[in-house]
Amino acid sequence: MRRGRGRATVVRVDNDRCELYGICVAEAPEVFRLSDNRLRHGRRIDPADETAVAAAARNCPMQAIRLRESAR
Repeated sequence: MRRGRGRATVVRVDNDRCELYGICVAEAPEVFRLSDNRLRHGRRIDPADETAVAAAARNCPMQAIRLRESAR
């Protein structure tokens, strides 16, 4: 996901869809973690983690991860 100037990538996870497979944790451990039977994540991600987070969203079998651009 390419960001425009002054933009940030925001992560949203639908925990009702998430089945805790942990693929996102393997793809982007800096952003995602499993805790208390929930997927925890940072909302605004570091630009250095964008590629890994995009891979996590793309590889989620439940399509529970959504990325969007937001103004900083």
